[in-house]
Amino acid sequence: MIFAVLLSVGVSFAADENSTDMISNSVEDSIVATSNTDDAALSVDYSDAVNDNSTSIKTGNVTKRYSNGVEYSATFLDEDGTPLKDTIVYCGVDSLFVGVNATTDSNGVALFLLPLNKGSHTLYLMNIVTSDIKSDTINVFDVLTGNKDCKVYFNSGKSYTVRVYGDDGKPVKANQKVTFTVNFKKHTIKTDKNGYAKLKINFQPGSYLVTAQYKDFLVVNKVIVKPTLIPLTQFGAKKLSKTFKFKVKLLDNKGKISKNKKVKVKFNKKTYTAKTNKKGIATFTLKTPLKTGKFNVVASYGKAKATAQFYRYAVRA
Repeated sequence: MIFAVLLSVGVSFAADENSTDMISNSVEDSIVATSNTDDAALSVDYSDAVNDNSTSIKTGNVTKRYSNGVEYSATFLDEDGTPLKDTIVYCGVDSLFVGVNATTDSNGVALFLLPLNKGSHTLYLMNIVTSDIKSDTINVFDVLTGNKDCKVYFNSGKSYTVRVYGDDGKPVKANQKVTFTVNFKKHTIKTDKNGYAKLKINFQPGSYLVTAQYKDFLVVNKVIVKPTLIPLTQFGAKKLSKTFKFKVKLLDNKGKISKNKKVKVKFNKKTYTAKTNKKGIATFTLKTPLKTGKFNVVASYGKAKATAQFYRYAVRA
């Protein structure tokens, strides 16, 4: 019987200034007496030590959740039902021998900061004044879920989505604020009635780190926006004629070829138009500038744009 084991190694349940040291020593001695492993402590049956009918301990609830654990509150009373003030109490986590101490406030409430992994955990609350031990089960879960890395095409209409859960383990109600950050720019979005907050991915093509934060919880993902207008022509160092060809490929927002669509190109203060063929390729015949220098070739279709740089330093034929 674990309770008897604790007594045999000299634990005193009187509330005095040495209580913390006594508990710590008994924990160490008990672990040594088993097999020096956490597994041995976790495999022990604590049922004989636990008194879940005890009225000197009121099991509490999770008051806050963090990315690496929770804050748990419980109330401790003496045998007459009077709150234990400024008293050291103990909370074992999945074992009577592994846990943390806390000091009660004027109402007998103790706050335990528990570093816990995700999943179900059994707590063993010890009242050192009444010698009672009471158990409680809590569930540690992700407050922000549903987030993931994603690849989308430009102007796809898709969103980066998170779902927010409250301390009760249920999705939060509408109008809870979630802060999304993209390239240091913040966007505050409220949850819907099902606890979802959605950031529309209307970024230009590129790679982005997107964060979502709710209270103390933060998740980070990589979002890649793939272009739908792709320059196919690369300009090299060569002698140029009076005109030259420039090609672009057009895709829709699902990445499929867009046929027979008008694409525009602006180059050297002139605008050119061409239609895409069955492969989604539009070909432009552009006039070579007389002046030397660097020129931008800007292709556009709707909101999609693509820029290539043309260097005029070769002698025109």
